[in-house]
Amino acid sequence: MLECYFYTLEAKNAQDYLYENIQILKSYYKQVKVQSIQKKYPIFRKRYIIEHSVYSGLSENEKQKLNGQLVLTNFILKNFIKYSNFGGIGVGGILAEQYDDKKAKTFYLSFDGRYLTDLEFLGLGSELYAYCVLPNFNHCVLLGIGEDWK
Repeated sequence: MLECYFYTLEAKNAQDYLYENIQILKSYYKQVKVQSIQKKYPIFRKRYIIEHSVYSGLSENEKQKLNGQLVLTNFILKNFIKYSNFGGIGVGGILAEQYDDKKAKTFYLSFDGRYLTDLEFLGLGSELYAYCVLPNFNHCVLLGIGEDWK
């Protein structure tokens, strides 16, 4: 007689992927920050990548020169602003490195609607990484979730 065994496989969710990739993300973020301080921006698909806190410290003239480029942000999800089928989802966050600072400013990012369930699942207070297009922090892509990198 042939014996069959069935194993239950749990589908991975955004949190599983994020947990799996967190060390890679932290290392990458740190390197991008070092290069941003040195103004030796890494390039992704013909766009410069600048770290968020370094970008925030630039003059308005320097920021204007980076319009259309990418910002890499590491933030704590503070709130959901809105959701619409046309405009995606807006979220508020603070820089992760400023989490304990009582004067930390909230900034806003705009994600495509496909990220709604992942952002809701991860929840408020989650530490996240994203690429966003400058200067409006829109067209954001959540990093480290929902995809296998290996």
